[in-house]
Amino acid sequence: MSKEKLWLQRLPKRDILYEFLREGAFTPLISQILINKGFTEVKKAYSFLFPQITDFSDPFEIPEMDLAVKRIAEAIKKGELIGIYGDSDADGIIGTYVLYDFLKKISGKEPIVLIPDKNKEGYGFHARYLSYFKEKGVSLLLTVDVGISAYETVEEAKLLGLSVIITDHHEVIKKPKAIVVSGKLTSQDSPFYHLCGAGVVFTLLRALRTYLYESGFFREVPPPSLRGYLELVSLATLADMVPLLGENRIITYFGFRDLASPSHPSLKALFNELDLTLPPSEEDLYFKVIPRINACGRMGAPELFFNFLKMERKEDAQAFLSKINNLLSERQSLEAELWQILAREFEEKPTSPVLIGIFENIPKGILGLLANRAKNVFGKPALIITFENNIGYGSGRSTEDIDLLDFLLKEKHLFLELGGHKKAFGFQILKENLPSFQKILEKDLKDLIKERKQIFGYVDGEVKISELLFEENLLALKEFPPYGMAHEPPLFLLKDFVVKEIIYLKEKHTKFLLEEGPEKIYALYFNQKVDFPPRFIIGTPFINNFNQRLEIRVEDVKL
Repeated sequence: MSKEKLWLQRLPKRDILYEFLREGAFTPLISQILINKGFTEVKKAYSFLFPQITDFSDPFEIPEMDLAVKRIAEAIKKGELIGIYGDSDADGIIGTYVLYDFLKKISGKEPIVLIPDKNKEGYGFHARYLSYFKEKGVSLLLTVDVGISAYETVEEAKLLGLSVIITDHHEVIKKPKAIVVSGKLTSQDSPFYHLCGAGVVFTLLRALRTYLYESGFFREVPPPSLRGYLELVSLATLADMVPLLGENRIITYFGFRDLASPSHPSLKALFNELDLTLPPSEEDLYFKVIPRINACGRMGAPELFFNFLKMERKEDAQAFLSKINNLLSERQSLEAELWQILAREFEEKPTSPVLIGIFENIPKGILGLLANRAKNVFGKPALIITFENNIGYGSGRSTEDIDLLDFLLKEKHLFLELGGHKKAFGFQILKENLPSFQKILEKDLKDLIKERKQIFGYVDGEVKISELLFEENLLALKEFPPYGMAHEPPLFLLKDFVVKEIIYLKEKHTKFLLEEGPEKIYALYFNQKVDFPPRFIIGTPFINNFNQRLEIRVEDVKL
């Protein structure tokens, strides 16, 4: 429980607020939330809160999309064998499956798929695997979630006679001389800019289906439906922690709701195994479903989840679940063991501006988990590196106030490879360059990271229980999920209530029963025991998955 945190209220501009009330017919509470999310136009705010499936933008707005679909269509019509090279995280595995499944359905040929073990090779589009595709008879190779800066690999592919189409969403460092489909090649205010790897694939398939339809390809058979893929692409989007803006909002809005009754046999089997109450909650997806997908990639078996998704019968998919659960258990045990080592080291360096953990020969797929945990626990940027044969494979996570990737790109001469997102990235570095790297970090980041005696937080408004439970507000609050990066749940200061009961759960959580007249609501404060009735509660409203009632997830309490 934070007694030092000072909470400030975000106050929307009065003229914009009046416009939302007058023209948008939003309530004051919902208006304030939307304006605080950055909306200044009623139409865009309304489309965000209540998206339509027809709101998807024209995929041909992405540069080189037309070239990509024409080349793929040519390959399909000529009967060429297509290969797919995917990344091994949840985003890459799902994107690879979606692309594989669609191409198989429309071409009648099964694409050749390879998802290399990141623990052996590290992240990247590696040239050593090109011969595998060539030997299989592949003439067109598509990447998923990887390759946007693999200039040399693309050139080697050309020498082997392979055509390459890159689909990726990472930062462009050196664009290959090939067809590249990526939201990162659009402007930053484009609805496509923040797409994850699977989102790029989904957009590519929308364009490809349109192109094939217009060229008469589907005269005798109906074009395959794309709607069913949203269940999976929404999981990839949430897993990859990309901003839920533009196309990502539409993908996750509909995908999240479709998961209430999943159509995919493998998802049905997984939900049944986990005994999930439908519709699944965001916590179910973030803490039960997605970790199982990522565990396969992180523990060196990305093909396991890919093959699991290929199963067309729920009964066949069931056979994969014990292996997937075992990999998750192994990953959790290893992470706990390594975290104990890191936590001790980081606690001994309280003044260090950036956290650096160094290991030898640990699975590369677990580096990002450790970096993210260190960043969250200690509130500092974190880099975790494992060395193999004098080459360090690293994963980094930045805090909200520091773009560590941008900082490191200025020193890219120290790296063998470097790329990723603003908040999450990977790199390779020679052991001999590590001392120089550490010295630069310690020296130049000192000025960027300052100790703050007073911690500030922001609330979206002050509310009463009756206002939250007002029917129009309640209906709108149900439309906001799923939440994620750049679409955080609203945070309110709850006031004018009476604490009727304080309940302790598992001796470490506190549950308040709050009343305002005839209205009642529960507020849950996880990992905190409070022995006094608070006067104010700072928290986020959420729908309890079991009873579908509105409750409060407490962030802080005040006397």
